[in-house]
Formats: sequence, structure tokens, C-alpha cells
Amino acid sequence: MKKNHFRSTILIAVSLQGASAIPLRAVPEPSAPGAHETAAAATTVKCEILTKTAPVADKQATAVVRLTGSDGKPLTLEQLQVAHTEKLHLLVVDETLTDYHHEHPVAGEKPGEYRFDFSPRFGGTYHVWADVVPTATGRQEYAKTEIKVQGPTATRNKTLNTTAEVDGYRFSLTIENNEPLQTGKAGMVKIKVATPDGKDFTALEPVMGAFAHMVAFPENLESVTHIHPMGKEPERATERGGPELSFHVEPAKPGFQKFFLQTQIGGREVYAAFGLEVKTGSNSAAPAAAEYTCPMHPEVKQKTPGKCPKCGMSLVPADQHSEMKHEH
Repeated sequence: MKKNHFRSTILIAVSLQGASAIPLRAVPEPSAPGAHETAAAATTVKCEILTKTAPVADKQATAVVRLTGSDGKPLTLEQLQVAHTEKLHLLVVDETLTDYHHEHPVAGEKPGEYRFDFSPRFGGTYHVWADVVPTATGRQEYAKTEIKVQGPTATRNKTLNTTAEVDGYRFSLTIENNEPLQTGKAGMVKIKVATPDGKDFTALEPVMGAFAHMVAFPENLESVTHIHPMGKEPERATERGGPELSFHVEPAKPGFQKFFLQTQIGGREVYAAFGLEVKTGSNSAAPAAAEYTCPMHPEVKQKTPGKCPKCGMSLVPADQHSEMKHEH
């Protein structure tokens, strides 16, 4: 995966009543290719968060996200494509990588404005990515901004963990061949879900058109990786998944990363968090393949390496994809 490059823009969050303007510090905007990340491609979308008053930790706040296109005009729902059952996903995490939220704003009173309720657990800076597929480009794009929350910040925790206990359920993470994730190298991450009594759990419910969603944030919060499980996606609400979920992951940079797995059990969203250390990958060149395909969209095939035009994920050799036995 190519090195990420960023350019800064100043975003201004204006109160809903229009009485004052609250400047937000410059935030990076992606401009280089990368799979399923903020760096997936140069974004044509800008976003800003509007609030009547500053959000406060442990209290629900109503906010508005404003989306504009490259021409500066409002980006309306009619100009967005549905991706995993929604036209707009907000991926939100605090500065310590402790408190993660996945929100779905709804259309507000003005074109290009979308309302959502937000209940931050801590104070400090929350980083926000709008995950959209504009009809004009037909590809997944991310626009990043920030929101300040009043209150004490969480304690930063860089503990490495591959197991998580949530609501009595146990989530266990393993990496293909028991090797650490490496930059520039595709790796398969598997998560197994067990019941409180230790048995395989096979009742994961569909959530946004998949049996799970996973995001990963590097420590510097310059990008986000948003991926879905390999395999056949659920077509009906009555379908169930588990106990194992497999994800194709290709980190761009080394260092600590926080992974958040989002599932639904018994009608409730259940999140499991993992801390992983990404190692620097080898620069040795791999032998050329006869054909390359996308792990998420196997119908995409070409003779040279590159990025999937549908999701931005790095293409892998077709024989490698076949060995992984992934159907999507």
C-alpha cells in the first residue's frame, strides 16, 4: 500500500442558530491511494459538525453533519449511493481510541445537513469520518473532521489484546499463520465468538447488510480502515452467522492500532475492541501473478496489481484468493 499523503484545510463549525462560529483546528484530508481507508483516494467531499452548544461527556447531544461536494454545494441524499443499507455512515472515536461510535444521521431541514444524536463517554477531541459513496464518483470516500467535547478525557491505553469479553460473550482474534500484521502485506484476521458457557456462538444477527463490521484506527488517527467479513452476506433478517468471522486486512503504516468489531446479538449492538501492533513489512517483491482480483468483489479481475474500483481495496493474486476460499 502506498504511503499516505495529507493536505490540511480549515473547517468552521457554525452554531445552528447562526450566532457564532466555532473554529476547528486543521485536520488532514487524504490525497493518496489506499484500500478501504481515509486514504482510499482523493476525497471530493468535505464535512463539518454543527452543534447549538458544545457536547458534554456522558450527556446526549444532538448534532448536524454538513456535507458539501468539490463544488462547495450541499451534498444531498439523492447524490449518495447506498452502501451496506445506509447512504451515510459516521465513524466516530475519541482521541484515546477508547470510545467508538457508528452513527447514521438522517436528513435535516436544509439540503446537505444530516442530524444525529451523539452520547460521548469522555471529553476531549472526537475524530469523525463521514463514510459515503457519491454518485458522481461511484467509489467509497471518507471526509474527516473533529468535534470538541467538554469533560475529562479517557486515559490512553495501548494494551495489546486478542480477546475481549463483552456482555458475557468472548471474542477471540487470531491472525493467519500466527504472524503479526505487516505493512503492505495482506493478512487474514479471524474472530471467533463464543457464548458465556464457552460454546461456539452461531446466532450473530445481520447488521447493516453484514454479520459484522470492523474498523481500525492507527494511534495518530490519520486514517480509518472500514472492512466487512468475507463470505456470503445475509439476504434476510432471519439469517444468522458465526461463530467465525474472517477479515482481509492490509495495514498502511506500522505501530499500534485499535480495532473495533461491531456485531448484533439479541437485537442489541455489541462492540469488541482489540489492540494490535502492526510490524513493518518486507520490501521484497512478490512474483507477478497471472491475474488479480478483489477479496471483497471476486468479479473484479485484471492482469495487473491495483485497487478495486468498487471498494478501493488492494487487489490480490487470484490464486491467493482461491486458496483463502472467500466468497463475497
